[in-house]
Amino acid sequence: MLLALSLLAAFFAWVSAGPFWLAAGHSTGGTVMITECAGGGLTQRCRGIFLADGDRFQAHGVRVSGVAAGRTATGTLLPARMTGPDGSTAYADTGIGRHLRWLLGLALVAGCAAGIARWTGATRLADERQRRWAVGLALAGPALITVGFLAAAW
Repeated sequence: MLLALSLLAAFFAWVSAGPFWLAAGHSTGGTVMITECAGGGLTQRCRGIFLADGDRFQAHGVRVSGVAAGRTATGTLLPARMTGPDGSTAYADTGIGRHLRWLLGLALVAGCAAGIARWTGATRLADERQRRWAVGLALAGPALITVGFLAAAW
């Protein structure tokens, strides 16, 4: 169970790192041109070409996240943001959607950390001092994983 929850925490930290930096203001604005979209609803997958404002960089074949259902035609131009030239996703979503991407993911990381503390028995230790240390270490693992992914996404 420890391994499964640790892997889940790593996944949620990984998918939340880029959107977190965008919400915190570490982003480059620009325009993305849709080159292809497949599927619909939650299974919609779009790709495009991102051109940063001021022609600072261009990124080909990036995933485009947050494309509205009526804006999926090839050649559609959308305002978007990326974390930088090394990013692989252009985020075209606005409003609450841009915050839900990182907030839900990091909340799930915290849930995995609580699960690790519970299912490893750290919360059931009899000695209060040992219990605090064990719970602290159980929470520190997912927190360090998250910090690592945040640093990598910077």
